[in-house]
Amino acid sequence: MLEEIPRKIKIIINPKAGGGKGRKMFPLLRQKLLDRKISFHLQFSESAEHVTHLARQAQGEGYNLIISCGGDGTAHHALQAMVGSRGVMGLIPLGTGNDFPGNLGIGENMDFACDLLLKGKVRKMDVIQVNSGPYMAGVGGVGFDSEVNAIANKLSRFLSGKAAYVLPVLLKTITYRPKEISLRLDNENLQGPILMVAFGNIKSYGKGMQITPLAEPDDGLLDVCWIDPVKTFRLYRFFPTVFAGEHIAMPEVHYYRSTIARVESLVPLDLYGDGELLGQTPFTLRVLPQSLRVLVP
Repeated sequence: MLEEIPRKIKIIINPKAGGGKGRKMFPLLRQKLLDRKISFHLQFSESAEHVTHLARQAQGEGYNLIISCGGDGTAHHALQAMVGSRGVMGLIPLGTGNDFPGNLGIGENMDFACDLLLKGKVRKMDVIQVNSGPYMAGVGGVGFDSEVNAIANKLSRFLSGKAAYVLPVLLKTITYRPKEISLRLDNENLQGPILMVAFGNIKSYGKGMQITPLAEPDDGLLDVCWIDPVKTFRLYRFFPTVFAGEHIAMPEVHYYRSTIARVESLVPLDLYGDGELLGQTPFTLRVLPQSLRVLVP
């Protein structure tokens, strides 16, 4: 559903996004907004938690369009204050991955993103809640990709673009050992060893890896991609197919849709979502249909 709204705009910039791109690009962004005669108030965030605080504070001050200016992590922390509210979340991509805005039709073009502040429409989209705690708008996972994410976060200050994700994948193939989990969905109960399981509200993560290529952000369903353990050589052949979503045709891949996912394991496993550590097993993911309002083309 798309709708038009009056705009009172607060822009929250993460100066550390994209390895410092947020701070570096600020003067250009400010000039582009002024050129368009857009009225706005801008603040820099000091931490991930500060992003959430600023987004919540802005709504209390009467701002109805809160712009996350940074990467997927910045958007993740902003939406924690936006879910279920009447406020609308906008996105100016200045991060490393930018998969969340990309899946909503917002590319890495600053002019396009600035024009949206004037011309964009509101779309209601689903979010995923982890237990009774944090929300996730993009893709999460356990197993191989979770461990890759942990490495990628450590290397993010040194790498950019696809290299920030591809190199950790190549490194992890050397050391990864399959994990045993149980997974309960609406109509399936699964148990066994995994390479990984991804949970997608959108199609891609990791700079365009379409791990859940059939996902739609407003269909009320969580897409689940279970991948069986594979040998290292097979994994090297397997990995490139993910960028086109072609991996789901492979025999090691099992694809499901559900409104809920419950994951348990004997050994605690990390859950990463939107590039952030969200918890450990056991956990439950639930779809909250159309609970986030976002500005889109």
